[in-house]
Amino acid sequence: MKFGNDLRIKTVTSWFPPDRENVEDAVAAGKLTESDAERLGVSHLPFSATLSAPEMAAEAGRAALSRAGWSPSDIGLVLHTWIYHQGHDMWSPPHYVAHAVGAGTATPYGVQQGCNAGSLALQLAGMHLDADAGLGAVLVTTGDRFCPPGMDRWTSDYGLGFGDAGTAALVHRGDAGSDDYALLSLATATDAQFELMMRHGNDFSPAPMWHDGFIDLRTPKKSYMAAYGKEKFETIAGRNIRKVITDSLHDAGLEPDDPRIKYIALPRLGASLLDSIYGPVLDELLKAEALRFGSATGHLGCGDFFANLADMRDRVPLEPGDVALVISGGAAWTWACAVVQVPDGTPRDRASAKGV
Repeated sequence: MKFGNDLRIKTVTSWFPPDRENVEDAVAAGKLTESDAERLGVSHLPFSATLSAPEMAAEAGRAALSRAGWSPSDIGLVLHTWIYHQGHDMWSPPHYVAHAVGAGTATPYGVQQGCNAGSLALQLAGMHLDADAGLGAVLVTTGDRFCPPGMDRWTSDYGLGFGDAGTAALVHRGDAGSDDYALLSLATATDAQFELMMRHGNDFSPAPMWHDGFIDLRTPKKSYMAAYGKEKFETIAGRNIRKVITDSLHDAGLEPDDPRIKYIALPRLGASLLDSIYGPVLDELLKAEALRFGSATGHLGCGDFFANLADMRDRVPLEPGDVALVISGGAAWTWACAVVQVPDGTPRDRASAKGV
């Protein structure tokens, strides 16, 4: 999907709780083997001892408004995304976020598409702004807290460590002010047959946590791979990752070897997953440097996408006119790739890329 030249991301923010769980402690506790830890490639994971997921999302939203110097009254739409428990049942966390940031009259709703929902919420924000000339701006937030007893952040899935965080983005039509990014395009690709991977071997249940009492994504995946093998998924995943990259570049009017394309930010998955699924496609298609920001955060669910945009702004030497890609994927499965550009006239004052 190609967006107009004036669709901008005013700013993006990440909010992380101060506490950390170290990978060495997870190994000592028997949750991971040494080889598991090496394949994961994560030093530690942030965890929230007190704040719920939507509270962290609201923290990120308030930080975004403060950074932009905007009033909450500028917001006409709030989109909130998540993949895990938000603190209450039969309840609307998007309404909480809207109220908590002071945008109590903005229309709030949730976007659910697995870990890919951050990018899809950004796409929806752009569509709303294109369709509604009276809509001033959109706040998009993500928030997840992967805590016991429902989850174990180290062992609930293969090749992932889950970190707690809230993220936020302010999306609007460009004006005379400076913006973090212009959103040039965003492409998606889906193969819904893989929804079976997330439930293989289990019947539909009448209530949450019915099968195991906690979130266990390993068991259905193992059952699925035993039945179908992993080659099919890896082949189709590679094909769709290639598709979203090429489609997004086409929509943005760019060739893969355009020298303005400096970076592509990858999902905050385990190192072995990135190497096996994303690495071969990127080596074939792009000369841009691949960025991996997840070694100190792990996977943030829907938050990977905006956290990557924030880290690119703060940690790598992007200059006005430079282009970057941000890619994401969500279980069951949909992949997305956004093309963003630093607008001309946007001041850049950031640290070096140390620690990327």
